[in-house]
Amino acid sequence: MSTSGRGRPLTERERAVLVAMVERGVDDDPPSDEDRRRWLTQVPEVRVVGGCGCGTCPSIRFRPTGTSETDPWESQVVLEAGADGALLLLFVHDDRLSELELAPVDDRTFDELPDVEQMTFYR
Repeated sequence: MSTSGRGRPLTERERAVLVAMVERGVDDDPPSDEDRRRWLTQVPEVRVVGGCGCGTCPSIRFRPTGTSETDPWESQVVLEAGADGALLLLFVHDDRLSELELAPVDDRTFDELPDVEQMTFYR
């Protein structure tokens, strides 16, 4: 998926999964409550600017207001969660929400992100 211009808004499901990942996603070096609050304030401005071209997943890339899709990044946090047959990853580059990836763990394909109720948060 490729979008033009400013991108498109998140769907309801994408927004719910993004919020759940920010609030409860896990990392080897857990983010602070302050980090999570700061990332949550970014959700209303997130625009989807692209997706994965693999054809098996609904992964999406974001572009925060005031940034370019090609801006390089210096730091990365990756928050994880699980769902039936998939791993969910939220990438935060330079303290900005960057990408929500659904990575299938078997040969299944996914048309959309899972419902939040179907997600598992480890640890």
